[in-house]
Amino acid sequence: MKGKRFWAISLSAVLAVSMLGGCIRPQVTDDMIPTVTNLGMTEESIPVEEAVNVIGLAMNTSYMAELTRLDGDNTQAATVDEKTIPVVLKATSMDKDLKVKIVNQKNDRVITGTQFEVTVTDSNKKAQSYKDEDKDGIIYIKNMTPGSCTISMKSSGSYSAPKDIQAEVKANLEYKVVDVTDEIKKESEINVAKEDSNTTGNSDAGTASVLKDTVEFVESDKTEIMKQKVDEYGTPMYEKIISEPAKHHKDDNGDGKCDRCSVKMACEHTYTESVTKEAGCTETGTKTLTCSKCKDTKTETIAAKGHSYENGKCKNCGAIDSNHTHDYSVVVTEPTCTKDGENKCSVCGSSTSVPKKTEHDFDENGSCKNPECTVTKPVEGNETNNSGAESAPTAEGTASVLNHTLRLVGAASGEKIVYDTTSAPIMEGTGTYKYTGWQTIDNATYFFDKNGNKVTGTQVIQGIQYTFSSEGIRSGTIGIDVSKYQKGINWQKVKNAGINFVIIRCGYRGYGSGVLVEDPMFASHISGAKGAGLRVGVYFFSQAINEAEAVEEASMAVKLANRYGINMPIAIDSEYAAGGRGRADGLSKADRTKITIAFCNTVANSGHTPMVYASKNWFSEHLSPSQFPGSYRIWVAQYASKCTYSGRYDIWQNTSKGQVDGISGNVDMNVSSI
Repeated sequence: MKGKRFWAISLSAVLAVSMLGGCIRPQVTDDMIPTVTNLGMTEESIPVEEAVNVIGLAMNTSYMAELTRLDGDNTQAATVDEKTIPVVLKATSMDKDLKVKIVNQKNDRVITGTQFEVTVTDSNKKAQSYKDEDKDGIIYIKNMTPGSCTISMKSSGSYSAPKDIQAEVKANLEYKVVDVTDEIKKESEINVAKEDSNTTGNSDAGTASVLKDTVEFVESDKTEIMKQKVDEYGTPMYEKIISEPAKHHKDDNGDGKCDRCSVKMACEHTYTESVTKEAGCTETGTKTLTCSKCKDTKTETIAAKGHSYENGKCKNCGAIDSNHTHDYSVVVTEPTCTKDGENKCSVCGSSTSVPKKTEHDFDENGSCKNPECTVTKPVEGNETNNSGAESAPTAEGTASVLNHTLRLVGAASGEKIVYDTTSAPIMEGTGTYKYTGWQTIDNATYFFDKNGNKVTGTQVIQGIQYTFSSEGIRSGTIGIDVSKYQKGINWQKVKNAGINFVIIRCGYRGYGSGVLVEDPMFASHISGAKGAGLRVGVYFFSQAINEAEAVEEASMAVKLANRYGINMPIAIDSEYAAGGRGRADGLSKADRTKITIAFCNTVANSGHTPMVYASKNWFSEHLSPSQFPGSYRIWVAQYASKCTYSGRYDIWQNTSKGQVDGISGNVDMNVSSI
């Protein structure tokens, strides 16, 4: 027996050490806890002192229970190490009250399952202790003395005492958002059947009838209108061609036939060339062309290159440029006083005469040194002009050049493409479209029937009555409201179906315990709706029984709305819960009105627009709308073909049996003026 006791204690010690080590936090499961039954022992057979003094660890007799206790987030088994779950105290006050919350610092959630005890020392230094009787991690104290107080907590179970905190007990209720983050629950943490009213529509709004459709519903579609394409000759085009002008022929596959009209085609030669005789300056050359497809050959002449002159001579063959400028730089004979001289051109050798000198070169005796000249130097006064004047050469004339422009005129061909009209026509887009179903065009909403015609007048589509102008524009702004009861919504289809806005349930207060719960589909709904471009608002299903709880509900709604951003009001949904079994169902008309105002004023002070939702009968029997400021939006539910509510309203919920493309099953439909 002692051996079995030793192994039981040893297994307990190993488990405790592994959990207190700090490196590993395994989730405790039943198979990890050593039991007396597994060792063939009874619980009474283990001495208490041995069970509570395992390897020097001071553990109380609730050790086994503490191993299996769930911590505040209901997702992970708690360990016995008090340092594993750091505890902090939080406190809020509304109106001469105090709500003390014992919070898991790691996840900012209240810790449930343990009966904590706190001591509150009020502003008069009076101390009083309070227990968390229902073990929900919240201790609510009424009728407190306004002013500063000190809150302390005793250690409990595996939780050590946190630091004391100071709190301010308010003397009057303020319509301001308070922090309820640590109180918001997921549905996985509650008994939904005892908290949610399971309502998918306002039972007090009347019986929603399904109207008979006057227009057949068709899916929203947009199809471009096509027309038959015409060719360059103005002829309608078809896929098959019988004949065509040769310029259109194509033989991309190389089979010798036109790919378009199948006519046999002559070879479209692709030639390569080889030079057989080079061209000279004045002589032409020749080249041979060979087709790479059919090997056809032909000879073509290569034009003469022409002379390339430089300084009057061709650089290639030395030919003289007939138009060169004579330089006459070569002297043949010098001119004298009796004879002309002669010079030659250095390029072509042509000669030119150089006029004889007009002056004599006399010697000392006065005789001309030219032996052929007999002229003597004249005596002064008898000078004669022996020189003869010659006329200047006439300048060479300048030829004028006339430029002429030739204009080529192409003759129009009378040929056309002939098509096989039994083949498929070739179509092209027109840039215009045929619409069907719901369409939003230039910010106006239309419904097009199956033939693409705009619907006008008063019509019923999918059981919902709409009014369209003579131009087909739908009047009013149409929306829906959804909660967890609508799942798998295709929000783009909803938008395409002509829906402009959606009001989403963000959460509710449990009709049983009053716990605050986030709607499990809220995050998915608001993300999808905003992604599709819909306007979005939120509503909260209230079960508040006093103004302070209404402020908390509004605070939760504001927090969730701010998380995603909205552009429509935040509404309070006031109606019976669970067939009259709700915690708030017995409220008086006056109290319910005060609670509604507290909710709406808190929303307004947060910067959002408040709205009140109720049925037509509920507004008259359970609320006093005359006390609501004009800034409150009114959302009335009446399931009828016409809203007969006599008060002002901004949104009319006209049916709970709407059918909208993208949503499976029924959905609430609304017409809004905002």
